[in-house]
Parts: sequence; structure tokens; C-alpha cells
Amino acid sequence: MKSMTGYGISTGVVEGFGLSCELKTLNGRYLDVNVRLPKELSVFEVPLIRALKSRFSRGSIFLNVTIKNYEYKQRWPFTMDSKKAGLYIELLKAIKKALRLKGRITIDVFAHSPEFFLKEDKPVTDGAVNDMINIAEEAVKKATVMRDEEGEEIKKELKSLVDGIDVTVKGIEDKIPAVVEQYRQKTIDRIKDVKQPSDLAISAEAIIGNYIDKIDIHEEIKRLQSHIKAFVQLLDARGTVGKKLEFFTQEFIRELNTIGSKSGDAEITTRVIDAKNTVERIKELSQNVE
Repeated sequence: MKSMTGYGISTGVVEGFGLSCELKTLNGRYLDVNVRLPKELSVFEVPLIRALKSRFSRGSIFLNVTIKNYEYKQRWPFTMDSKKAGLYIELLKAIKKALRLKGRITIDVFAHSPEFFLKEDKPVTDGAVNDMINIAEEAVKKATVMRDEEGEEIKKELKSLVDGIDVTVKGIEDKIPAVVEQYRQKTIDRIKDVKQPSDLAISAEAIIGNYIDKIDIHEEIKRLQSHIKAFVQLLDARGTVGKKLEFFTQEFIRELNTIGSKSGDAEITTRVIDAKNTVERIKELSQNVE
């Protein structure tokens, strides 16, 4: 079992660029991969997204790549768009003359004008792509270690919580005969106070039997116990189990609501409320499981 929360950072060199890769993974219902790259490295965006999607199946994945040192001559030499720059200078001269402005036109006019500079890209080699992915993979490995460790802690807590619900359900099941008997005796006493048995259109036992049919929660209990068993088995399953765990929390709530509404017993209702609170915690934890 893996948590969806993790962090990893790695460094390396790709064709003269010293890089740092920072990876953060957070919980999310679906897989959402986000890669942030400097403009100089934008060519690696698609390969990185593809690689990350092959490593994760659920959650929000954020990879931030930064350049620690620049060696443009090795890959991205810049040249100036002389024609465009010349036209710009001529335009400035015309403005200067028309408005009778003083001063000299110097190279400073290009200092903050990146549109005059051209970047001569070279084709990206497979080796460069592999180097980039390998650097990111180191960050993935570190994040995965964190996700594994946190996943084990989540697994332990989930097992403890669902065991608690199992105990609660067993307690409810054990309480049913006493609830039925209590109602049986109360009903008989009330009937005796109102009428003679011979005056009743329906027997006391028939009244009690109808009530017992209405409050019978054995089926709900058995389904709930079956869900609990399946949930526990999932805790040891490989692969992506988070969505399945969340599904079972919905089934837990469904059966507990029915048990609470049908039983009519104050003690059982209290136990149901406690169990539902536990399920909410289970749901919260399951939402962080891949």
C-alpha cells in the first residue's frame, strides 16, 4: 500500500545544463501530472509527462525542473535578428527626428528586448531525453520511499479502525436478542392493560412477530461483516487500492444507516454513531492511498 504524499529531489547534467528536479506528489482522485520547465528545456515536457504517468496511477504529481548553471554554447547559442534590430533603430531615429529629441541611440535599447534574439535549437537526441528522464527518476525513487513508508503507517491505522468497527458490529449483533425480548415483554404488558386477550383482533405474538420482521437487521449485519472482511483483504493487496477502499466506506455507511434506523434501540443507535465517525476517519485515510 502506498500513500499519495511524497517528496523527492535530484540533480544532474543534461548536455551542459546543471539541473535540479523537485518532485511533489499529493492526494487526488485521479492522476494529474504537472511538469514545470524553463523555456530552454521545454522540449523535454512531453517525455517527462509520459514517464511520470507510467510510474503513478493516482494523485497530483508536480515536477519542477530548474537550471542551476547555464552553458548555452553547448546547446542553445543565441544570435541576434539583425534585420529586425536594424528596422527598430531606423524607427527610433525617425521618432527622434520627428519629435526633435536629444540624446544618442545606444545598444542599451536592446538590453531588455529579448524579441531581437534568436535561439538556434539543435535536434534533441535520444541520449539527452534519457538523461533527463533518469534525473527525474531519481526524484521519483526518493518520493516513492516516502510514499511506501507513509503507506505502511496508513495501513496499520486502517486495520486498527476497521477492527474497531468489527467489534462494534459484533456488539450490536449480540444486543439484538435482548432488544427483541424487551419489546416482547413490553408489548405483552401493554396489551394486558388494555384488553383481554380474547378481545384482540390479532394475537400478541403476531404483533411481536410483525415488529421483529421490521427490526430484523441480521442481513445488514452480515453484509457489513462481509464488507469488513473484503476491506481487510484489500489492505494486503498489491497495486492501486485507494478507490476500492473508498467504495467500501460508502457501503459501511449505507449498512450502518439502515441498522440505526431499523433497530430503534438507543444503545444500538449510539454504537452506530460511533462506528460512522470511525468510517469518516477511514474514508479520510483512504483518500490518501494510491
